[in-house]
Amino acid sequence: KTLKETEALLNSPTFFRTHQSYLVNLNQIKEYIKGSGGQLVLQDGTIVQVARARKDALL
Repeated sequence: KTLKETEALLNSPTFFRTHQSYLVNLNQIKEYIKGSGGQLVLQDGTIVQVARARKDALL
């Protein structure tokens, strides 16, 4: 399945598409790092990009 299909299946406010390549469980966000779009640090240390176009919707 594509990420878009997975996002549609989940259909939950707990998950957010931060970037074309990332679908994030909002409960796993540890930190936000400022930048043009920014980055998220997840509980396991993974760093995820945030697209500029989706930054405002996330924050």
